[in-house]
Amino acid sequence: MAACGGTTKNRLTVNKHVWDFLTKESPAKLVKLKEENKVGILIDGETSEIYVLQITLPAHGPSNGLYLARKALKALLKETEKELKKAQRQSELMGCMALMEKSREHGAVELHRRGAALISRGQQTSGSRVVSGSGGVASCSRGGEEEQDSQCPICLGEIQNIKTLEKCKHSFCEDCITRALQVKKACPMCGRFYGQLVGNQPENGRMLVSKDSSLLLPGYEKYGTIIIQYVFPPGIQGVEHPNPGVRYPGTTRVAYLPDCPEGNKVLALFRKAFDQRLTFTIGTSMTTGRANVITWNDIHHKTNCTGGPQLFGYPDPTYLARVQEELRAKGITND
Repeated sequence: MAACGGTTKNRLTVNKHVWDFLTKESPAKLVKLKEENKVGILIDGETSEIYVLQITLPAHGPSNGLYLARKALKALLKETEKELKKAQRQSELMGCMALMEKSREHGAVELHRRGAALISRGQQTSGSRVVSGSGGVASCSRGGEEEQDSQCPICLGEIQNIKTLEKCKHSFCEDCITRALQVKKACPMCGRFYGQLVGNQPENGRMLVSKDSSLLLPGYEKYGTIIIQYVFPPGIQGVEHPNPGVRYPGTTRVAYLPDCPEGNKVLALFRKAFDQRLTFTIGTSMTTGRANVITWNDIHHKTNCTGGPQLFGYPDPTYLARVQEELRAKGITND
């Protein structure tokens, strides 16, 4: 029977964006917390969205030191989350204002062009006149609808050599969408993926799958467990890696899925992702800080059987749905 890790009281999970904001914008607050509580704080694990923080106490620290340090850290993280949301709202507001200004400038030029064309047609038509007042507003409204249909969402200008994407039917200038798809093979409007994304995962790895009917995952007690083992020998980085020619060590990672219909569906998607070299990459480990190592590449795996989401384990009722969304964002689907 396979063994899985358990929980510990000296760990705390935090959203990556919150922790990165704290360490970048308010490092003094974190230093003060460590000094006042006489503790150390390090990153002991990570997923695509969260860090697992480990609080370390001195050998002869107070009996309630862990409780007090954990409480203080949770308060600081909650305060930081509020500050981050405030900063994000301000950034979004500035972005909207810039976009509105750009659209306003484009709209003024386009309105002037349309108005001139309307006056020209009115002068050329016998007995006709330019409509003003409420009629003029109605004409402008119709023109706005026409402009929206013919406006490229990328450059905000009138569409030139229209290109309509096959799956989602969004339209763009041919040059605009060609350049956009070179950066990311997805529709800029809806995110629908086009083409096949290939990563830079080392090519010499193996994905081994076995099943254990006696190992039951919390929340899936009616089923056995799918055990996935990823094995990579040591190698040398290629041109697609951060440091070509530099060696990287080998690694073995284990992950768990329930052996139910939905779990087997996710397993098939994991195989596709692995074959397209998307499951891992080479970079710096956020856990150890070591560079030039094989790391996870933003596809969330359950590396523990128990402990819940905080320790990358079960129960986690929405995990199978969430991971399929992560895979869909990389173009990995059952289609």
